[in-house]
Amino acid sequence: METKRRLGRVLAVQSLYPVRINLSQPMEALQNLLKGKEYSKESVEFATQLVEKASEHLDEIDEVVKKVIENWEWDRVCAMDKAILGIAVAELLYFPEIPPKVVIDEAIEIAQEYSTEKSDKFINGLLDRIAKDKGFL
Repeated sequence: METKRRLGRVLAVQSLYPVRINLSQPMEALQNLLKGKEYSKESVEFATQLVEKASEHLDEIDEVVKKVIENWEWDRVCAMDKAILGIAVAELLYFPEIPPKVVIDEAIEIAQEYSTEKSDKFINGLLDRIAKDKGFL
């Protein structure tokens, strides 16, 4: 069963994904996802906060990830992984009330469900390194 926050994260990732493939703006994507569907107020509010923060600081977030990527090029990272990383790094940097371990675990779970076979390990490694570099772990 998805928690309200998990659903918020999934909606946020799904809103950031179209941005990564140059289809739409994140808030527009979120509004399109919400049309005609019933989500809890908490899920929608959390998704909105995540999307706003991630899109507001996307260049900075990407730079944080690029600094810890090893043996891989940012341009080769799939769009879904970039979306998951964008939301997770936004949470790590701008939502200090959420424990870093929770952020990382949630990102791994979302990657397992929505991305490629090896994405969960890739995302785990990057987020772990970022959290340690920033002194969160």
